[in-house]
Amino acid sequence: MLRPEFRPEIPPEEVIVDRCVRLSRFIALPLLAAVVLLGAAVQPALAAYQASADSNVSAFRGPCVGFVDTHPARMLSLAVSGLRSLGYTVSSFSGASFNRGAVLARTVNDYSFYVHSHGDEYWDATAQRRFNGFREDSGDCNQAVVFSADIAKARAGRFTDLVVISTCHNADPATTLPAAFGIARTKSQSGASHFYLGYLGTAYDNDEQVFETAFWAALERGQGVGVAFDLGQAQNFSHPLDADWWGTYDWSGHAGPATFCPRCLVAGAQ
Repeated sequence: MLRPEFRPEIPPEEVIVDRCVRLSRFIALPLLAAVVLLGAAVQPALAAYQASADSNVSAFRGPCVGFVDTHPARMLSLAVSGLRSLGYTVSSFSGASFNRGAVLARTVNDYSFYVHSHGDEYWDATAQRRFNGFREDSGDCNQAVVFSADIAKARAGRFTDLVVISTCHNADPATTLPAAFGIARTKSQSGASHFYLGYLGTAYDNDEQVFETAFWAALERGQGVGVAFDLGQAQNFSHPLDADWWGTYDWSGHAGPATFCPRCLVAGAQ
């Protein structure tokens, strides 16, 4: 955890846009462990499943802020290790290589996506409305927003298997980001291979790292995404941390052919 003098503060641009109280968020789901045994014969096929992992390091150190936050780099390492253990072919980006153009160029081929950055419901001057999104790194303090609408356009309706959004606000009740990855805001016990994880309201880096350490470790042990989420939530945090998920609770998270759930998409269309 961060020492008090290094506690990340939310920059003035990160405006809290939703303090609604969410009711009935949790559904009765038993804690089931889905252990998937991958034989050597199937390993080569899994190499085709691309994943991107991005982490904004510049926004959390000088000159952008007055402290040095080492958590973004650590969380990127956790994500890369976790995704590789699930069979994805992972490329990681931070600094100047994590920029809006690169994200949008890769997203159509991503079966999984991880990002740590600032996130919010940002004003899109072109569309004249707000969309959820996150900020690029770009290696400087002038960081453009990657809007959910940008991702949706680039992906052209293709849904993503596993998405972990390690930012503020991108699991708020009205978030537009899950749909951009083709994931409906519904919860099912089984039947498909997709899962979206994000945080509500303000989330601090040290607490996100605690959550994500437990989450990725559970997946690496062969437990399902829902169980991994529950284990993340069960950790002790320095500040209140609220996370949410949509998708399929029992899914293993492993790379492989996507299994679509038409009923789930129709039921959760926004």
